[in-house]
Amino acid sequence: MKPLESDSEHRKPWSPPIFRWAGSKKKLVPILLKHCPSNYGRYIEPFAGSACLFFALKPKKAILGDINEELLHAYNTIRNHPKIVARAAKAIPNSKVMYYKIRNTDPNILNPVDRAARFVYLNRFCFNGVYRVNKRGQFNVPRGYRTGQIQDESMFYRYSLLLRSVEFRIGDFEKCLQDTQKNDFLYLDPPYATNGHRRTGEYGNNCFESKDIIRLVKILKQIDKIGARFLLSYANTSELANLLPSWTCNKLLVRRHVAGFAKHRVNVKEVIISNF
Repeated sequence: MKPLESDSEHRKPWSPPIFRWAGSKKKLVPILLKHCPSNYGRYIEPFAGSACLFFALKPKKAILGDINEELLHAYNTIRNHPKIVARAAKAIPNSKVMYYKIRNTDPNILNPVDRAARFVYLNRFCFNGVYRVNKRGQFNVPRGYRTGQIQDESMFYRYSLLLRSVEFRIGDFEKCLQDTQKNDFLYLDPPYATNGHRRTGEYGNNCFESKDIIRLVKILKQIDKIGARFLLSYANTSELANLLPSWTCNKLLVRRHVAGFAKHRVNVKEVIISNF
């Protein structure tokens, strides 16, 4: 059996995530770190998104999963060709005309580097780091403002070093978790969904919905029996609360920043749930 990570390795300074991502837990990372185990085998995150906790922990072995094929393709290509992707993305002019030209380009006709560079570019310059697609699976988020700039090659290279430990899994969260083992540590941050809320392509088609909460809790119970540990971030909803066994539950008040206008950005109740 391979040795588990030590506490000193686990708490070293961390890197920020590569991508902007609506709903990211970037600002909650210091709190999340306090709830993470001090040692574990594999790190598994089935709703990767910006993977901010992964970049914070820097695990030696990890699985990142997501239904978003473009996202995982970008991560994988940055791991393999960090500087080339950075140069390709930075070479695209930051203008309104070019943004919509790039947005309207079918990623499937591009080579791997240009496809990843397209994702990097759109993620950086879109509105609020939102990922949304239409019914045909086409990215349709408008251009944003005050988005900052694409990071330097040195940062992409740093990310590539961290991503070398990763196995990528495209698909449903259940597929990502199918071989969970004792001593694995899982962080789950599914898109928040409540009854009556209709998805309009946020996070991609076939995204996590309220009907999936029952399936999620069932899997977490199985993982608990296996002896793996997990941390779950979610909205403080009755749909989830009514299904939970007596696991540890910490409630937070979090400022949400996804809305387009500041007056619509509100404090919401969230929970951090763990089985340890």
